[in-house]
Amino acid sequence: MDGKAVLCTLHQVEKRYARRAAPVLGPLSLTLSQGEVLGIRGANGAGKSTLLSILTGVLRPDAGEYRLAPEAMGKVAYVPQELSLYHTLTGLDNLRFWGRACGLPRQAISIRSRWLLERLDLTEKGKQPVSAYSGGMQRRLHLASALMITPKVLLLDEPTVGADARSVELILSMVEHLRDMGCAIAMISHQPGELERVCSRVLTLEAGRPVQEEGNPCPD
Repeated sequence: MDGKAVLCTLHQVEKRYARRAAPVLGPLSLTLSQGEVLGIRGANGAGKSTLLSILTGVLRPDAGEYRLAPEAMGKVAYVPQELSLYHTLTGLDNLRFWGRACGLPRQAISIRSRWLLERLDLTEKGKQPVSAYSGGMQRRLHLASALMITPKVLLLDEPTVGADARSVELILSMVEHLRDMGCAIAMISHQPGELERVCSRVLTLEAGRPVQEEGNPCPD
């Protein structure tokens, strides 16, 4: 994107899960810049989650190069499809836990957690155990947990799956806010219209290879 710093770069990246097997991803080259949302779509097994795992640094590519800009080091947040919440703790205590795990100061944890609860319409539920939350509320809190670090790069794997309409709207609105604040975002979604709403570009993968990339330079 013009005038925006590139935070993530993949150059001819490939990933295999067995030495002689065909790549499950790649070869693939792409960049992810400040203030853009890259949408990723494809059938099950197309390599979408593998791509996010490489962008997080959890997986190393078997070929090619992945570069993360210095200013994004330690500022990459990942929201997996599977929920990562402690159901016996309150929503607020979940956020406090993740804040401490990320090494945030106590005051920063307090300010950030309360802002996230308010932004995602969870303030009234913040002192209730997560076991009392609806599925959509848990999706919102799951996102909030990842946002405790105020990321520069955000990776989303089906962030609205199973959520009610109200939760979907709140989650997508948060994605738009983060985009507008300069966060670089990659998002997997199968939900109709979601990628078209928030994304600058949409990449389609098939058997690990890019088969189509569509631009959407003016998402609402």
